[in-house]
Amino acid sequence: MTVKRRADFAENRLRILEAANEIFVEDGVGAPLDSIAKRAGIGRATFFRHFPDRRALINEMLDMFLADLEVKAKEIPVEGEGLFDLVRHFFDEMIANAPIADYLRAQSREDPALLDAVERFNALLGPHVKHAIDEKLVGPELRTNDIVILAVMLAAAATTPNIGPEGRRRAYDVVFQGLRQTDRARTPA
Repeated sequence: MTVKRRADFAENRLRILEAANEIFVEDGVGAPLDSIAKRAGIGRATFFRHFPDRRALINEMLDMFLADLEVKAKEIPVEGEGLFDLVRHFFDEMIANAPIADYLRAQSREDPALLDAVERFNALLGPHVKHAIDEKLVGPELRTNDIVILAVMLAAAATTPNIGPEGRRRAYDVVFQGLRQTDRARTPA
């Protein structure tokens, strides 16, 4: 009986997280938590057993997002075009998980969850950025935080209705051109 309860608990938690991502994409991170419980097919009490408040829910979503990025960062080689492959994946995931960007923008700079996220972003991007700088694939001023800022900006563009698919693609292309041309822009022709 205990094994069944644990399986139900884990299944409910996953359904809540999936429903939260859907609802937050549709209605923003301020959407009513009851709508998430309803979409997940669970009661309000079950929801709050898993997540006592919005912050706990979003922190879990951020943790899952980062865990996936950390796995991907280990799979992508640092050498060659590794930074661009990782950044492309990071940007795509940030756009697909736009509520994460909303959350990052809304947090206080001293929030422990945000500080932990920044540390994790720096750790997963750092080796790739260092190699790209060393190989002069990007300018020496590039920092991991710059990539996070760009990802948040792209996610905001992805959720702005009047930009449309062409505008989102253009923003994406401009960011990548900027990353690659940073060093060349300083070098006289």
